[in-house]
Amino acid sequence: MTEFLLQFAQNIGYFLILPIIIAWSISFLSSLLSQWLTIHTSYTITAILSFFGVVIHELSHLIVAIIFRHHITEFRLWQISDDGVLGYVNREYNPSSFYQKLGNIFISIAPIVGVTAAICSLIKFIWVPGLYIRNTFVILIIGSLLLGFNLSAADWQNFSRGIPLYLIVILFISTLQYLF
Repeated sequence: MTEFLLQFAQNIGYFLILPIIIAWSISFLSSLLSQWLTIHTSYTITAILSFFGVVIHELSHLIVAIIFRHHITEFRLWQISDDGVLGYVNREYNPSSFYQKLGNIFISIAPIVGVTAAICSLIKFIWVPGLYIRNTFVILIIGSLLLGFNLSAADWQNFSRGIPLYLIVILFISTLQYLF
């Protein structure tokens, strides 16, 4: 039994706590960057500079919401608005569906994966050593993408809704690891 509890605790650490720490840290740094830009320029300039990051952020939410069969009611990949919301994905899901409720965790942190994938893709496929003008544009786009890492309060709230179900999945995986 002790071995099982240790396996369960280890899985919670690797698959829940570590991703939360990483996502929160990246989101916090992105938020600081966004605040710094807004203070030293303006909200409008920050919104324009964050275009690529916001689009990838919202596309990440949208794609994962579709994978988890959430009904998309409305979305905006990028906007400049008075309330500071640069983009959004409004969705509905069946609260009695385990799969759809579990999806809240993955939908919420999807931008961390999506923006990281976009940055890695730019570096792997577009970056060419020695092409300084081209690489300058790549760096500018990466700068914009870095602003897309910021997870909103709504993202974290939706994330927390899926935690109980995610713990059940971790418990199930831990049980399988213990038995086999």
